[in-house]
Amino acid sequence: MPLNRHHCIFYERAEDLWALCIPLIHDNARSGFKWLYVADDHDGPNVQSALTARLQSPVPAGEVVSARSLLFLDTPVSVNAIISQLRARAQNALDEGFSGLFLLVEMTWSLRTPFGVAYLTEYEARLHELLSGMPLRTSCLYNRRVITEAMILDALRTHPGVYAADGLHGNPHFLPPAALLGGDSQAQLQYWMKAISPALADSWYPSSDVPEPGYTASLPHPANAVLKPPIYNLEPPAPLVATGVGQQRWKIHCLGELQVYRQDGSPVRWNAANGATLKTKTLFAYLLQCGRKGATAEELADLLWPEANSTGQSLNRLYHTVHCLRMALSPELQSSRDSPFVLNDDQHYFLALPAGVWIDIPVFEQLCYKAERLLREGDDAESLTCHLAAESLYRGLLLADIPPHYAENMDNDWCWSRRYWLREMYLKMLTYMAGIYRRNDDVPRALAYCEKVLSIDPCSERAHQEMMRIFHLARRRDALERQYRLCTQALERYDSRAPAPATQALYQSLIDTL
Repeated sequence: MPLNRHHCIFYERAEDLWALCIPLIHDNARSGFKWLYVADDHDGPNVQSALTARLQSPVPAGEVVSARSLLFLDTPVSVNAIISQLRARAQNALDEGFSGLFLLVEMTWSLRTPFGVAYLTEYEARLHELLSGMPLRTSCLYNRRVITEAMILDALRTHPGVYAADGLHGNPHFLPPAALLGGDSQAQLQYWMKAISPALADSWYPSSDVPEPGYTASLPHPANAVLKPPIYNLEPPAPLVATGVGQQRWKIHCLGELQVYRQDGSPVRWNAANGATLKTKTLFAYLLQCGRKGATAEELADLLWPEANSTGQSLNRLYHTVHCLRMALSPELQSSRDSPFVLNDDQHYFLALPAGVWIDIPVFEQLCYKAERLLREGDDAESLTCHLAAESLYRGLLLADIPPHYAENMDNDWCWSRRYWLREMYLKMLTYMAGIYRRNDDVPRALAYCEKVLSIDPCSERAHQEMMRIFHLARRRDALERQYRLCTQALERYDSRAPAPATQALYQSLIDTL
């Protein structure tokens, strides 16, 4: 596929974005294409004004529409519905007499709808397939200030080209949808080898049918093109990659109740083999947290059946639960021993997952870190975008439906510390959001976020401090004094201490200026 059919743009400032879009719109207009700009990061009328002011006369035919109008912000996200909308728009352009449609899409839509991030790669892959069958060209616009590192890596895997100020460049990290979604590491490696040198690919896999790379630009040597992995997803360790499972790109939700969805959107049913649902889920959750190091049979038996009369009894129960988990993940199996997902090596168990599996925990963490960094830079608007995306991912405590006697096992702290560390990150995030709304004079929302924090942790001094600032903004001395009393009472009741010096100093300074 030619580079101009599907490429991405990374930008930070609106001015940079307009400067990149204008020549693309003109180039496509000269080919008889109508342009369609899908706005989300920026307000639609402002985009229309900015583009119109910069386009040379005569202005090429086109329009600006909202991401919502094309179903990008629907809940839940439906990639099929979005692709249908884009197909219809392309057909409309043809019916109007144009050669095709040039689509520019602000990709922040993926942050503004619950779990939109989880469907980003699938959307890009489906869009690439649509481009192969219609006179449609697209430029996907990624705001580097709010898009996480992991999302940028996904963008590089799904676009043949990257457009920058010095022109259009071939992307050495692109993978065709079949290789990307199929999770076949051999197919991915073959494609990259062919992109570097057909002779190199033939020498590695002489009998294979390697797909042609979708671009012809010269590519850097792999040694000079290594992408560093995201720096935040350090725990839990990455799981093993299941082999021979075809096109499966699972989505795993750990924040709140544990939920696993297959490529087709169907949920894993934990009682598929009539086993104990909670033990089956706990086994999956524990092996997921163990990552590549796995767990011994004795370790798992001690976790799930600490009250067993003998090791033999608990191991027998474990073998049955392993069978139930294997059948839950692969209900089509004739024998659970053939499971590609739950592996056993000399009484050591491992969980293997399809390549490219999406897990909410690292995405939540990355969005929180990104939001906090933007906050330190004084960019409240973009920080709020990341915070809202992170908030939509946090549906409750980590693995909330795993019974406490498994999840909060003090002898084997596989979940408890991380559960409450993530909760603290969530509460800190809510308080930051309250501060952003306060600085924008949105007192009701600011108060609502603080109250949400205090309903979970009455001793959060950060939230009490923010509440006092809000009441100071509203010129409500009585409410400010009451909030300080509530803070003092909560800390005395639950922590047997007085407010920290910083809280006392803040209270006094706010009272003195009312």
